[in-house]
Amino acid sequence: MSQQVISYADLSIINSALRSISSDMKGVHSELGTLNFKQDQLESELVKLADSFADFVEADLKHKALQLAETRQGNLKQDLQIKFGYYAEVRRMATGILQGVDTGVISEETLRFTTEEVMIKAPGYWLAPALVSLTAWIRNDKIVTEKALNEALKRDDYKTTLFFMMVMRRLMRNDSSLKWLERYFMHQNPHDLDREFIIVLEAVTTGVFPPAARQLMMTNVKNWLDQLTQGDTFINEQKSQWINFFEAIGPLSERKYPLLEKFAANWSSLENSLKEAKTNNIINAHFNSIISSSSDFSKSAKVQLDEILSLLVTNFDDEELPLQEQVRFNQLIIQMDGDKNAAQAVMDAEKHIFNEQVDFLQLLTNASFNPELSGATKVTQALAVSISQPWILEAYDTFTAQYRNKIPQSVELSIDDFKISTKDGSEENELLKEQETFYDKVLETELGKLSFPYAFVVIGALICLLGIWLFTIQAFLGILGLGAGAVIIWNSINTQKKAKNKIIENVTERKQKGKEVLRGCIAETVDYRIEHLFEDNKAEQVRHLISSITPEDFSSVSKEAARSIL
Repeated sequence: MSQQVISYADLSIINSALRSISSDMKGVHSELGTLNFKQDQLESELVKLADSFADFVEADLKHKALQLAETRQGNLKQDLQIKFGYYAEVRRMATGILQGVDTGVISEETLRFTTEEVMIKAPGYWLAPALVSLTAWIRNDKIVTEKALNEALKRDDYKTTLFFMMVMRRLMRNDSSLKWLERYFMHQNPHDLDREFIIVLEAVTTGVFPPAARQLMMTNVKNWLDQLTQGDTFINEQKSQWINFFEAIGPLSERKYPLLEKFAANWSSLENSLKEAKTNNIINAHFNSIISSSSDFSKSAKVQLDEILSLLVTNFDDEELPLQEQVRFNQLIIQMDGDKNAAQAVMDAEKHIFNEQVDFLQLLTNASFNPELSGATKVTQALAVSISQPWILEAYDTFTAQYRNKIPQSVELSIDDFKISTKDGSEENELLKEQETFYDKVLETELGKLSFPYAFVVIGALICLLGIWLFTIQAFLGILGLGAGAVIIWNSINTQKKAKNKIIENVTERKQKGKEVLRGCIAETVDYRIEHLFEDNKAEQVRHLISSITPEDFSSVSKEAARSIL
């Protein structure tokens, strides 16, 4: 009796322990079967999260930069209005006075009162005494004319001389205009020209001066060109600026290739290369716009001179340059949707426009880049480009060679740890086979990590043997032992089979998704190469366009003046 109790108690403890072990091991095997897959999945999700966070940070920075630029733009324009607003009022008077004299509807007393009031309200500004001198000259008041003229020359000899040179020409005082022009060139240094010299180039371009004055200007300009182009220093500087200009005007990202952007390890190089190739189209449009610009020669010389005088007096003065430069930078940030780096690149290319004094070649480059900022018109831009054509062409050839040398020869793909490279996507079948082999190895590796549950099978077998032995004591106990052993063996084998099936299912799913992604990447690679080649082929068209630029091609440029320069 006591033996039966002891045996029953021992079997009860064993049975309970076996059930607990069986349950625990079942869970362990299930977890082990999917542990590696979950780890890979977790790493993939972390990479996606990091990419999404980086995109969010970049978008947030751009948004904040855009808002800040818009706010600063308004504040800077307000500062300009406060500090230099009255300058604009004085500037508007210049051509107004001349046109008022033409019509004869403004009295001499009104002219005198208006200009003298300007002297009080705009202290230090060169244009105020220049207008006083002009109106006194119109009234034949010699004393006031000379006093005001001397004051204007003292404030800004350069602009005052240029102003009266234009005014005398407009009033058909050709001899006086020529004398002012001679005085103007007397102190010019081609290495150190004021920004307003572009106005002289404007006058030459439109041919509004008489032959004697034009010949004087052309002789000086010709000598400057010969002097500055003797060495390589100045030419190389302009070439470098043109290369920077070409690099800076590239298009913004269009995100046309989302799969390559996500799965190509060298996407940054691929994207930059495509942007540089697509710059050809922008460069072509830039020079086509210059070539197509024209001047209406049906206008009278008086109207053209009024337009040039407006450029002179409305072009901002040196003390305004720092604020104007900040206005331009924030304007570029707004245009670039908050991309400060892209805005800075354009600003760096244009930075010489805001220099107070430049050499003659730099003056031409400024007018070629942005005539509005440099104080010129499209007509002057056309002439500036035509004179600069030799080094523009060299700069473009350098730009083209540089970006072609940087074209990525292959697309480096990384899809679910499958790394492969393709040149143009033509080897699709081979890549798909390699991917098939990759996932076969992944499956083999993952299944290799799943070991057969020998320990539980052995334990189950031992319990079955124990059950057989218990038959000799009591049939019920023997049946119980055999059942418990069989359950442990079946559960362990079934758990291992389920884990195996889950691994196969997971790898099969990865394989299917990877195959779809690879095919999508190959398709985008084909489209990318086609687009890149198409955009790159435009380089020859651009080169031909630049090569063909000559001053004689512009209907807006005086052919006589152009031939004199070149």
